[in-house]
Order: sequence, then structure tokens, then C-alpha cells
Amino acid sequence: MNNSLLSMLPAHKLPAVETALQQTFGTPAIEAIELMTRGLSPALVYKIRVNGKDYILRLVMAINELADPAREYVCLHAAADAGIAPAVLYADAAAAISICAYIAGPPIWVGLPDKDIQLKSIAEKVKAIHALPLFPPLINFLEGVIVFRDRFLEMKMFPESATAEHFSYFDKIKAIYPINDELVSSHNDLNPANILYDGEKIWMIDWEAGFKNDRYVDLAVVALYFAANEQHIDTFLTAYFGAAPTALQKAKFYLMRQVVFLYYGTIFLRMAAEMKDVHDQDMKVPTLLDVKKMMSKNEVNLGSYEGKILYGKMLMQEALTEMQQPAFEASLALLN
Repeated sequence: MNNSLLSMLPAHKLPAVETALQQTFGTPAIEAIELMTRGLSPALVYKIRVNGKDYILRLVMAINELADPAREYVCLHAAADAGIAPAVLYADAAAAISICAYIAGPPIWVGLPDKDIQLKSIAEKVKAIHALPLFPPLINFLEGVIVFRDRFLEMKMFPESATAEHFSYFDKIKAIYPINDELVSSHNDLNPANILYDGEKIWMIDWEAGFKNDRYVDLAVVALYFAANEQHIDTFLTAYFGAAPTALQKAKFYLMRQVVFLYYGTIFLRMAAEMKDVHDQDMKVPTLLDVKKMMSKNEVNLGSYEGKILYGKMLMQEALTEMQQPAFEASLALLN
């Protein structure tokens, strides 16, 4: 094994990585290694080259109730067998190490610039995920959001009054949303870093958050990152359902979208709080559309404190604005 690998990998993982390489390729030697910086997972992801070909080496660094390699690899294998995820060459839950095929290609918005084609292609892939045999369970998603909410509030970034209205609306959703009615195999984190395009087809990666969940979670996450307006949402949902969505389907999507805003909002704000102790208390920030435009111009870096707190505040603000609209109460009424 060359020095670059020895120097880049955590020392306590080296013996297990050597075993993985030996069993997979018949040699522990690699020709190149590069730490991949995309994504928000604490797992360490490397592109390695063995025998002239690139692969992805993924090391889970902390195993807990949310990050469980045993559950992750069940989801990963099922998705890979269906041609949704890249081929799995090695996956050892005890060692928390996996090796998968590497997917090369441009970002999906570059490879598939036509928005209708892009949304329809992603919808078909999400539909394929949801058609897989049910993934292992993890948590009632709405209960999970409460856990994230409480951990966020414990950090005391802002006075509780700053987000009290947000979470009072969430309580209304939780009280009525039929979270167990449409459980499917769900990825649960379909952000742009986890959707790859090789020039011919789309691949979904990073199955750490995969578990049996409400179908609208994946739909809402995709819409957060890829749908800029109502027309985009209609295109995406119509492609997913195979027909124009019903009023009930629209209502479930609308409500879960607000939950996803709050879920990711608390995550980004907590990550910001881990980087700095004092925070600007103003919760008013640019809108989702404005922030997306800023990101397209590389004016927002989600890896920085400034990017995380801006994005987190924006998501919280977006949820509150939407939940103050007549459509919110109308959607709740449809679920009664």
C-alpha cells in the first residue's frame, strides 16, 4: 500500500481497508486516492484507483441509531441490484467499509439541462426506489423531526420565540398527517450531491439515510433541490404518479414539503452552531429562489458557517411563509 493511502486514511481503519482491498482486488495496493468533499455525511468518502480503474471507498466513522452500516448496506445492495445505485464490490457492516463502482460525469443540471427531462428522469428513478422491497425500518419520520427540533432548541442559537410559530404549525401537521399510510423504500436524502449522471443514466448514491418511510419525504426533498416553481413541481409529481396528482396527493406533498423545510433547516442551523458560538439573531434572509440563484453563482458555500446559517434560516423562513398561506389549512382539511 502506498504512502498516500497510509497518510490520508484514519489509522484505526487501515487494517480493515487493507482486508477490503485484498478481498476485492487481490491486492492492497492502490495507485491514487482522493478525498471527496461533497455531501454532508460524517462518513469519509474517497475515490481510489486500483489496476487503472476508479472506485469509491466509503468509511463510516461513527455508528449509531441513525448511521447504521447494516441497514445502509441492505438498502445499498437492493438499489444496486436494481441498477439504481452503482455496483457494490464490497460491503462489511462490522468494519463499516464499502467499495462501489465510481460514476464519472457532469452534474445532473449540466448533463440534463432541460428542466422537464431532468425532473421526469429523477421522478422515474424515485419511483424505482419506491418499488423496491421494503427497506428496514428506522423511525417514524415525524417523530424524528421532533428529535432534531429538540436538539436544535437545546443549542439556544435564538430565543425560542424566534421559531415557536414554525413548530406550532409543525405540530398541526404531526397531529393529522397519516405517516404510516404510504410507506415505501425511501432514500431520504436525494440532494444534488447524491444524484449522479454518467451521460446516459442517473444513479443514486449515499444510502446512509435509507429506511422504510413515507413516500412524500423523497418527493419533498427532490422538490426542495430541483423544483424552482409550481410548474416544476407539477411536472415532477405528474411524472412520478403517471398522471396529474390528485387533490389529496397534492395536499400530502404540500404538508410534507414544510416538514422537510423544517427538518433540513434545523440540521443546517445545528451544523452552523457547531462552528460558531454567537449568531446574528435576524431570521429574515433571502428566499429559497434567491438563495438558489446565489448558489448558482457560487455566492453561497454550504461548507462555510455563513452558508450553513443562511441556508438554515432560509429553510425555516420558507416553511413559515408557506404555512401561513390558506393552502396550508386547506391541505390539513383534506387529510381530515
